Amino acid sequence: MSAAMTAVLERACESEPPVGDAVEEIFRRAVKLRRSRARTVILAGLVAVVIVILLGYALATVLLPGPKPRSAAAVAVAQPRPSAVLDPVLGALAPPVDKKGFRIVPRMPSSGSGWRQYAVMDEDGRPHGLIEVAIFDAPAGLCLPVLADEQSCARPDRTRAGIEYARYADTADVDWQVHEVIARRVVDGRTVAIQATGERGTGDAGRGEPPLTAREVAEAATDPRLPDGFGLGERCNAPAPACPIFKIPVRPAG
Repeated sequence: MSAAMTAVLERACESEPPVGDAVEEIFRRAVKLRRSRARTVILAGLVAVVIVILLGYALATVLLPGPKPRSAAAVAVAQPRPSAVLDPVLGALAPPVDKKGFRIVPRMPSSGSGWRQYAVMDEDGRPHGLIEVAIFDAPAGLCLPVLADEQSCARPDRTRAGIEYARYADTADVDWQVHEVIARRVVDGRTVAIQATGERGTGDAGRGEPPLTAREVAEAATDPRLPDGFGLGERCNAPAPACPIFKIPVRPAG
């Protein structure tokens, strides 16, 4: 073998292990290669799983319909009773009662044809009187009584909405103090009478004081929408039975 060829072979074998260690080095390289391939396979598997999950989510979002919003019309909405929605008459009476810290609720029997009645409790839950409302038809007008002379008729006050009314405060009897308003809607004669009285028969002027002032009763009675809280066929015109007894009675004109 020439010297040149020997030099070439020596350079080619410079990076190879010594002859005695060749077998062991081959095994070490094989193990390293297997580990490298195993890591590559595991990493590729993890990437494939992530891609499948993302694709599945994207397809489900695009192709499948989402949850439909619940229709408000199909869902029963709980409403407190009494409420202005369910009882428009109570809706006109409740605000001034609430401002005093009192509570107003239907009194059983709470209503009949042409009338409604409501019990009032104070902040301690004790009874504090009664509010009664009745509807009448008076197309020919009304005689609004004068407290000093039952045979005379008062000239009514009138609102801009065309409501004639008279208000009364009869508090001389400690056991039956009353604030009452009689109001007539001129356009059709529908007439509302509201009587607010404190707790009766207690002998206590404080407990017997009506839960609404005469002014507050007038504001409710002259609400032009209040008659519409009653049905068209409802009325307490005589001889209607079971309608409230008003301290100042409603009398037709003439």
